[in-house]
Amino acid sequence: ARAIMAGADINKRLTMKEVYARETIMMRDWKPVWPAIIQTLRIGPVGIVALPCEVFAETGLAIKQASPFKPTFTIELANAYGGYLPTPQQHAWGGYESWRARSSFLEIEAEPKFRQKSLEMLKQLAGS
Repeated sequence: ARAIMAGADINKRLTMKEVYARETIMMRDWKPVWPAIIQTLRIGPVGIVALPCEVFAETGLAIKQASPFKPTFTIELANAYGGYLPTPQQHAWGGYESWRARSSFLEIEAEPKFRQKSLEMLKQLAGS
């Protein structure tokens, strides 16, 4: 990353390779673990999951389907900013949401962990 940026002209538009090299340099001092806040709420028959990331529709729909509450809503970007939360399949397909950057820094298996924990918490609220 440093070698790439050494040859970059920061006064001109950076190439994609340079942008992600810059992101890598900017993230070099980040801690290896990011404590995420997952929050669940119950209002009568309604379940709410609040996640600190930009959640893909697939994740929201999976939580909604498996939730003991009907309806269930997913709120994204709640309580913090954890960047994009692509599924492992989305990581395999690629795309800017899965490229390592300040906007996408979670591990590949983060989404299943967020989903599982959200559902555990909803089930606890439901008493099951």
